[in-house]
Amino acid sequence: MPVAKIVDQDVMIRAAGEADLADLGELDTEIFGELAYPPFVLRQWFDLYRGWWLVAEHPDGLRGYSLGVPVFDRSRGWLLGLGVRQEFWGRGYGRSLTVNSMRLLEGVGVREVHLTVEPGNRPAIALYQDLGFAVDRLVKDYLGPGHDRLLMIAALRSG
Repeated sequence: MPVAKIVDQDVMIRAAGEADLADLGELDTEIFGELAYPPFVLRQWFDLYRGWWLVAEHPDGLRGYSLGVPVFDRSRGWLLGLGVRQEFWGRGYGRSLTVNSMRLLEGVGVREVHLTVEPGNRPAIALYQDLGFAVDRLVKDYLGPGHDRLLMIAALRSG
């Protein structure tokens, strides 16, 4: 599953490595605040999903990440995380990370990708819709009280 794609002259999309874990934790906390993954979850997900976790790397540090993984029977996948530092929004990093995660999933036979997104996150929802995701439903308290999420689904060509 090697992934390496230049997004712009200084940013490359690549698989995360063990040396990225501390930066991933800091990035996730900066982007998601109280909903950031605890360090032990980041570590365990890295161990479980090595190769599926992608980062947008710049010489000055990580700009963003995505984590898209298949379910066991590979009938569908989940985009479990996508985050880009706010000062780098609008440069195509989120799109490139998502597209690369979807290509990895499609490459192993995944037929549809699911994700959840905060209902008020209009830029993310617009990006996902542009990439073929449609809103399936609103799930109240999905991430706990007061943390509703839209469930979105996209069909992949492998299906």
